[in-house]
Amino acid sequence: MVLVPAQAVMRAGSGGAQPVQALNRAYVAALQAAGLTPVLLPTRSPLPDDLSWASGLLLPGGPDVDPLRYGQDLDPTTDPDPESDQLEFALVDWALQARIPVLAICRGLQVLNVTLGGSLAQDLSQHAPRATPEEPLPREQPVHPLTVDRSSRLGQIVGTETIQVNSTHHQGIDQLAAELVATAWAPDGLIEGVEIADDRFLVGVQYHPEELAPNDQTARALFEAFAEACRGWDSDRLGEEAEAELVTSA
Repeated sequence: MVLVPAQAVMRAGSGGAQPVQALNRAYVAALQAAGLTPVLLPTRSPLPDDLSWASGLLLPGGPDVDPLRYGQDLDPTTDPDPESDQLEFALVDWALQARIPVLAICRGLQVLNVTLGGSLAQDLSQHAPRATPEEPLPREQPVHPLTVDRSSRLGQIVGTETIQVNSTHHQGIDQLAAELVATAWAPDGLIEGVEIADDRFLVGVQYHPEELAPNDQTARALFEAFAEACRGWDSDRLGEEAEAELVTSA
């Protein structure tokens, strides 16, 4: 089972807008297609004391990260979500300590970078202008290429030096955290892929592979690789538990 933080949103109904805990359906579909079961954690609650049953963490896209977390004042274009920040930064701290597989998407990549000491450009059109400003397009439609480091884990997963991706973000990495390695770049140089500099599965992408997965093999491959890492985590954990039981019974 894979942990996924939910987000507090308002949903229109017959009695007016109601607050709900939600996750875009595309994440659920992509995880299930890879053989994983997502378990949503609500905001406004502490992490469970026992998360040993979890085999991975997916950090989804969503609202802006509070710039106070990386030492900047609030830009007029930034709309942070303190509830999501509180939950997701706690989850990243736990995942890093547990060394559990992590797939971080869009905001998730940004949360990961900030957790490890990096910073963000709060408004790319203002602070790091795109080479070719993009008009709003369907979320599942690719709009620009990424150059991928073939030697990286991401490069090995997608199996090519260039992939076509969608683009729905207005923030992105400014200063890359020291523990992360850049693995993919947009044509204007913006970092859109990162991973940890060791053997853990900790991969972040700025685009939205969950939206592309139904029609794009490289996007599906990313979820399949995450699922394989999660199954490997389960196997290792079960092996350690069995070994501990043998030692105890000896």
